[in-house]
Amino acid sequence: MYRLSFRLKGEICFVNGISPVGRNDKIDTKFPIPKLHYKKNGIITDKNFMNNFYKIFLLFVFCSFFLTLAAQDEPTPEKQVKNLYTKPVVRGFSLHADIASPFMGLIIDKSVKTFEIQADINLFDKIFPIIEGGFGSVNATLENGNSYKTAAPFFRVGLNYNLIKNVTKEGVPKIIRSYPFVGVRYGFGIVPYKIDNVKVTSDYWGETQTMNFSNLGVFAGWLEVVGGVRVDIKSGFTMGWNVRLKTFFHSSKDKPQLWYVPGYGLTSGSVFGFNYTIGYTFKIKEKKKDKK
Repeated sequence: MYRLSFRLKGEICFVNGISPVGRNDKIDTKFPIPKLHYKKNGIITDKNFMNNFYKIFLLFVFCSFFLTLAAQDEPTPEKQVKNLYTKPVVRGFSLHADIASPFMGLIIDKSVKTFEIQADINLFDKIFPIIEGGFGSVNATLENGNSYKTAAPFFRVGLNYNLIKNVTKEGVPKIIRSYPFVGVRYGFGIVPYKIDNVKVTSDYWGETQTMNFSNLGVFAGWLEVVGGVRVDIKSGFTMGWNVRLKTFFHSSKDKPQLWYVPGYGLTSGSVFGFNYTIGYTFKIKEKKKDKK
């Protein structure tokens, strides 16, 4: 039995049952693992990132502008009225499910499956703290012959901000049912993943081996900038859509093979996402004071 070792960006691994050595020990034999590439249609990558960013950003700005004008049922007063932050503070809460993610998985890329739900609280009809949670999985064979598998839950926390004023020009609180919004999120999850059929070649021994990596896990986090619209349909039933830019991806360890993360997508760069939600909004009515 011979000793075989290789280095993964500072992490030293051993096969054939050999115990690990310290990080400061000199290892002359390095086995470079090829980067994972995936060219299957339907996965958004960071190619032509700036062009895509400008197109989607301009589209969102125009949509939000016209929707804001349409939602304003009163003319803009000469004197701007500031938003009103008076009681009741909590004015409702909503539960929604995203139907776009599983639908896109079935139509565009069956190797990727995602489902998520969200809940938010209405504060002053202006600020909406929100929590999102879901489950994602991927089982894909890459162009270099590697196979990548992962399945894990993910979570996001953040808030949305209503772009419509919550008072009339006379300073009377509005009843807001539909509104455009912008928001931020912090997403995170613990990602176990498995990579099979990784070819490792030793320049020293002149040999190539096929190796499998399993039971790997890492904490992953990222930031999101969100913009969208929430629309009241009828009797509390609401729907909405949003686009989001996912960026500043980071992980607890430097894992060179962390290729796809549920809730984020490809880790090679910033990613755009889209959600279309349907749900129900529960309004909290203000208690009327009894007249004495």
